[in-house]
Amino acid sequence: MLQPWTCHCGQPNVGPAPCSACLNAAPPAIAVPPEPGPGRPAAFRLLVVLTTVLLAAGLVAAGIVSGDDPGLAGRTAPSRVHARTVEVTSDSVPAADASALEQALPGLLRFTSQARGLPFVHPVRVTMLGDADFRTRLKRDSAEEEAKDEEQLRTTQRVLEGLGLLEKGVDLKKAVESLYGDAVAGFYDTEDDDLVVRGERLTVGVRVTLVHELTHALQDQHFDIDRKDLDDRDDEAADGLLGLVEGDAVRVERLYLASLSSREQKAAEAEGMAAGASIDPGLPPVLLQIVAFPYVVGPEFATRVVAGGGQERLDAAFVTPPTTSEDLLHPDRFLAGEAPATVETPKADGRQIDEGVLGELGLLLVLNASGVSGQTAAGGWGGDRYVAWKDGDGTCVRATIVMDTPQDDRELVKALDRLARTRKGVKVSGRGPFTFTSCS
Repeated sequence: MLQPWTCHCGQPNVGPAPCSACLNAAPPAIAVPPEPGPGRPAAFRLLVVLTTVLLAAGLVAAGIVSGDDPGLAGRTAPSRVHARTVEVTSDSVPAADASALEQALPGLLRFTSQARGLPFVHPVRVTMLGDADFRTRLKRDSAEEEAKDEEQLRTTQRVLEGLGLLEKGVDLKKAVESLYGDAVAGFYDTEDDDLVVRGERLTVGVRVTLVHELTHALQDQHFDIDRKDLDDRDDEAADGLLGLVEGDAVRVERLYLASLSSREQKAAEAEGMAAGASIDPGLPPVLLQIVAFPYVVGPEFATRVVAGGGQERLDAAFVTPPTTSEDLLHPDRFLAGEAPATVETPKADGRQIDEGVLGELGLLLVLNASGVSGQTAAGGWGGDRYVAWKDGDGTCVRATIVMDTPQDDRELVKALDRLARTRKGVKVSGRGPFTFTSCS
């Protein structure tokens, strides 16, 4: 999870907690080589691209960036944790001279295991770093993937511009670096099986981050959450898994928060809000929406899956994860086994740079660009395919969309027609399936 920020609509977003006016429109993600070919699509795999650009493949981000705990005023301050790595189990017995981190971790492992309903299979390695060292670690771990992902990020930027979701001239790479440099408080590295948290004191906020990341370690020990095969699929499968992984971790993290005293809960909230103030308020709204999506929608998805079939059903979801943003937004459809419709990719009118699936969230964000909420119209999404091509200095994106019912068709055509009236470069054809073309 990321630390909180203030949504562009002005609503505070704690944890991040739901900020529906801003975040219900978050698209899935974009990523693909500059030339089309086998593998993942570029244009709506931005979640995956933004994560790997800075964190490299295999890192799962989380947390609240912590400083001193404002809720501990008048009490002994948390012990400073020197940059070090410790390895513990649920049964570890701290030595008399153990650090605050070593003393706290066994209990946090036991809580995480009990709340998630799974045992830790082997010890967990945990490192706490001060802010400068943490940023250095992020950059170091992303270096190997950076060149490839920068190319994908450029394709992402062109597609977002073509859809009218990003203004020309925005330095998306710089914005991503700014957001992740300020917002990421911890990550679990699936390549090295270690957990890294930003912080020099074991505050309540750091403990919350640790529970979130320990949940990722537990998930990985049982289910392998680094599935590179999903990145090669031409759909939203990788984003579906990410929503499940983060949603489950936020769910457990919230259970931990609920177990704390009201004073500690207030301290965690105050600490997070103070840390979130460092995030640049001028970042592109679409970037915040996309990055926040799995943390906002995922917890409700995971909670509904547990309610629909208990611990066994949640574990089964990790074996066969959600494959669309529709699954994450409508857990009942996932539980019912509803699959997206097969849609033929539309033809490009120029040199193709990308193709893939917008998904329900991608459609929602595009519709919201008309100035009116597209939630109702996008809710009947049944399947789609899009293609993108260069158009001079700009980009065009064409998508064919199938809806679930005739009523959904009527809702969507009204929304698309409204979009065409409010923005130049948008054309709509068909009355079900629909094809719309958007050019920057």
